[in-house]
Amino acid sequence: AKGPNWTCLDGSATIPYEAINDDFCDCADGSDEPGTSACSNGKFYCRNEGHIPSSIPSSRINDGVCDEYDGKIKCPNTCKEASIEYNKKLDALKKLRTQGIRIRNSYIEEGKKLRIKREAELNRLKIELEAAKIRVREREAALKKIETRKTDTEQSGSKVNRERIKKYQKRISSLKENINRLHEKVDTLLSILKDMKNNHNQNYHDMAVKTAIKAYDEFLEEYTKSKEAESGDEDEDGDNSVVDEKDEPQTREQKPSYWEQFSEMLWEIKNGVLELFGLQSYDKNNRSYSSYRTSKELSATRSAFEEAEQEQKDIEDSIDEINSKLSLNYGLKDEFATLDDECFNYDSGEYTYTLCMFGSATQKSNKDHTSTDLGNFEKWIGAESKDDPQHYTQMLYANGANCWNGPARSVKVYLECGADNEILSVSEPEKCEYHLKMLTPAVCFDLENNSSGINHDE
Repeated sequence: AKGPNWTCLDGSATIPYEAINDDFCDCADGSDEPGTSACSNGKFYCRNEGHIPSSIPSSRINDGVCDEYDGKIKCPNTCKEASIEYNKKLDALKKLRTQGIRIRNSYIEEGKKLRIKREAELNRLKIELEAAKIRVREREAALKKIETRKTDTEQSGSKVNRERIKKYQKRISSLKENINRLHEKVDTLLSILKDMKNNHNQNYHDMAVKTAIKAYDEFLEEYTKSKEAESGDEDEDGDNSVVDEKDEPQTREQKPSYWEQFSEMLWEIKNGVLELFGLQSYDKNNRSYSSYRTSKELSATRSAFEEAEQEQKDIEDSIDEINSKLSLNYGLKDEFATLDDECFNYDSGEYTYTLCMFGSATQKSNKDHTSTDLGNFEKWIGAESKDDPQHYTQMLYANGANCWNGPARSVKVYLECGADNEILSVSEPEKCEYHLKMLTPAVCFDLENNSSGINHDE
């Protein structure tokens, strides 16, 4: 008599019970041969009493390795020992994760404080920036006012100087004409006296004539010397012929001689020239002093304006830096904020690798100490969604130095839970593409409380 039938688990066939474990595969899913290796896709369930049950491929049953049931090989039951060792490792991992979770929570609190601090600093800097802009505008207006005043003064002074030069030129021309006329009169008089001296009757002793001749001789000698001195003064470039103030002739009751008039005119010309070129100071109302004071004031005002501009630029740079920090993605709860700019090293023997969080990655030769740029932080790549905690378990550093006949260097950072921040290994599976494995408490998610929103099967 035939026994009862058995249906394959996938419903593909119905077979008699005698066909189960008969070392022949009758079901497509191999479910009729769980205890033999007849079906290549079959699974054998191991109860592993005292430890964790598991399933193994049916092809491994009775293959001479200890997972047998046919009795050909005696397999000791090591489930108890395996369970003890496994539980020890499990306890160590739980302690490590508990410590990492505690540190991660402190990172989260520190991240919140950093964000609040940066936002407060940003608000303060924005207020300072408005005040700095006002100072810049005020000092710029003051600078323009002084520059305009200086320009007007220079233009006015230039006009006055041109007029003064024209005035002196006219006076000098007039003086030359007067001098020439005086010379003509003196020459005429000298000619008359000379004729009188040469043609008078020497036998006739006229005292008036003798006195005139004597005066003529004395005057002629002095006049000749004066003309020679005048000629020498005209040949000189400087104003050495100008009479010093202490040597100026005193006021006399009689009309000054033409020499005295000429000296006085030169003295006036000298003062005008010195004043024109700013070589002589008079009183505080003098134009030279005013020009000096304006230049000094202009220099001080310009310095104050440039200082205000630099102050505004410094504040703007600080604002840009804080905005850059606030815009960075530091994780679901800013848990990575405290690690920003922290750098970690790994010595592989030939190279020392340095990874700066949210900064750069470099490779430095331990032989010649040459450094190679491996890239800068670009984005998180652990998962597509930013709301998925796994998104923050992988980082991409890109756009490093180009390889010879290859792509730009890049680094993929794989983060795992650990109580410390340390790099475990660095590899280069593809040309110029580096993989860096790192431990950090920042990815020690609280799985039991599921506070991170991770769905995970232990």
